[in-house]
Amino acid sequence: MKARIVVLLFVLLVVAMAAFLLWRSGPSPLPAVPAQSESIQAKQEARASAPSESVDLGIALALDRLADCARSPALASVLDQMVRVDPQTFESRRGGPIRVPGYAQALVPTFERTREIEGNADIRAVVADLELAGRWHGLGVTGLRRSFYEESDVGAFQVRFAETPERVREVLDRQGFRLPPVGALREIDEEGMTTSLGIERSDGGAALTCTTG
Repeated sequence: MKARIVVLLFVLLVVAMAAFLLWRSGPSPLPAVPAQSESIQAKQEARASAPSESVDLGIALALDRLADCARSPALASVLDQMVRVDPQTFESRRGGPIRVPGYAQALVPTFERTREIEGNADIRAVVADLELAGRWHGLGVTGLRRSFYEESDVGAFQVRFAETPERVREVLDRQGFRLPPVGALREIDEEGMTTSLGIERSDGGAALTCTTG
């Protein structure tokens, strides 16, 4: 009888010690959920704020009016903001930031100004590019370009595409653009100023170009 009591007390002591040790150690922590790395978060934020290729620029900038090189108010506003011109010296500098319908953040163009003096001629050429990923009649638009000579009526602007010139011409001709062969220009009468429209090869893709002067 005494032996059974001794064994029972021993068992109770072991159980008590185990319970005490378990209490001291506390509950087992849950596996930690790995924190999302800053680089992944940055990529996701950039993706969310980047211009979306799903933006229909035909609607956002009313590009169909370009069939006769007519700029819609929305397109004219973007092109004008790509370059700032000093009203006193007529010198140009980079414009922006530019708010474009359908894009989460304002966009900043690139800018290049070159100067060449030949005798009495002071030739200052300006080129500004705006990366603008979107679509138009199923074509992939990559951006806009504005170019001109300071203190001159000579200038041009382009809608640039990822597709080949032949593909762009085929699609836009179906929309009534009446484009000439690739590399050629069709003149448009516009109140005494010479305006021309055409498709050309550009940077591995194509550009719909309107020129004046």
